[in-house]
Amino acid sequence: MTTPKVRDLTVPLSHCAMVSEDANLHDAVTTMEATKLMFDRWDERPRVILVHNDDSEIVGTLRHYDVLWALEPKYEQFGEIKHLSRFGLSGAFVTSTFVKYMLWSDPLSDLCRKAAEIKVRNIMSLVTKDEFIDEDVPVTEAIHTMLLGNHPSLIVTGENEPRGIIRITDIASHVFDEIKKFAVTIEA
Repeated sequence: MTTPKVRDLTVPLSHCAMVSEDANLHDAVTTMEATKLMFDRWDERPRVILVHNDDSEIVGTLRHYDVLWALEPKYEQFGEIKHLSRFGLSGAFVTSTFVKYMLWSDPLSDLCRKAAEIKVRNIMSLVTKDEFIDEDVPVTEAIHTMLLGNHPSLIVTGENEPRGIIRITDIASHVFDEIKKFAVTIEA
């Protein structure tokens, strides 16, 4: 059996939720939900919205994490802690900041109402060159890139043009199917 190529597990760009960096959060959420209803593959997590600029270049992503982070404006006081949080923070630190900064003290409905008007460009995660992968490389290279970069998906390119995304959920599903092909007998 040969290793599949990234293209074999790619969700086509036409099946991806996309918004302009000038869109507001309400428009982005609405676009994601509409895309989810159109294509069955969107029932798996994670979901991502690709963000494009005026030249139609993909410049960012918007994930559930970004949206939830944007709901509490007091997080801005923490600066770059958003990026540090992926390395894990102690329970004591998490609790102390929650209390000290009175985080999430406003009703969730108020936070959501205010967040609906936030511009996507202000909360999206900028894509780096490490988040792009060529459609002709083996899926194992995508796995490696995702694991070391902590990326739940990568933007797939072909001939220097975006073709879609490859998601860790789709790769894992493929790997699980392969594992199931090999029956193991457990001896008593």
